[in-house]
Amino acid sequence: MVSEVLDALQIKNGGRYIDATLGGATHSIEMLKNLGPNGRLISFDVDPLALTNARSKQKDFGNRWQIVESNFRNIEQVANESGLGPFDGILFDLGISSDQLADESKGISFQIDGPLDMRLGPNANQDGLTAATIVNRWSEKELTRLFRVYGEEKRATSIAKAIVARRRQKKFETTFDLAGLIAEKSSQTATKARIHPATKVFQALRIAVNDELESLKVALQGARKILAPNGVIVVISFHSLEDRIVKQTFKSFKDFTVSKKPILPTENEIKINPRARSAKLRVAHKNAIQNQNLCPEPTLLL
Repeated sequence: MVSEVLDALQIKNGGRYIDATLGGATHSIEMLKNLGPNGRLISFDVDPLALTNARSKQKDFGNRWQIVESNFRNIEQVANESGLGPFDGILFDLGISSDQLADESKGISFQIDGPLDMRLGPNANQDGLTAATIVNRWSEKELTRLFRVYGEEKRATSIAKAIVARRRQKKFETTFDLAGLIAEKSSQTATKARIHPATKVFQALRIAVNDELESLKVALQGARKILAPNGVIVVISFHSLEDRIVKQTFKSFKDFTVSKKPILPTENEIKINPRARSAKLRVAHKNAIQNQNLCPEPTLLL
């Protein structure tokens, strides 16, 4: 949704912007092309491969592009330390990139065998938590809640029970270990479903390992504080948990004008990139006259 992102950001020549989710750098580079020689962009990521890839292209843009290895929950701190604020626009693209899914060392995909890790980078969390730690140590009750709340998995109880029973015999070490068990325990109806039976469990584990939802809440509050009057926050989410947080948080921003409905991908984009079918783009504009004290921390119920 590159064109939709650029339209929503309304990039100004010489402006100050943040790409909170660098990924493959597609959005960052397009933003830089529109910023002009005096514009500035800060891009965040915790994935070493994404950072290395972007830095190989950084020379084309000189000091206009600052690339930071940091979780976007630190957006307010990094932005303030940069001395570039306030910012005219901030982008969050919350999707997992194809490169990350294909990286067997991360263990994010159930279609590629790799270590059951799921951290997006070595600094993705502060305690070294991995998916293997969760499935091998958490109680059946904790696993059930995780799969039900973060994965919206209807079979959470039976899957958690099967995991606990299996690990008594042998610990889970790889993605195929876990995906194979879930597929084996799934009903005939579930295995014929549109998505792989392990999809929601893997989503839940990845969210927990990277603390994605809490980081998003913190980052959105930070983005509000560092945004200039008339600035804009643009968020692309890919599942209902993220979208609910974005929608509720934007609604709590009393000094903002928020788009009532999300922008959806076109049919042509979905044909080119089927993973885009679940994308929702939401936009919030900061009003010219604002009072930072008008916005309380939102209560988000998941």
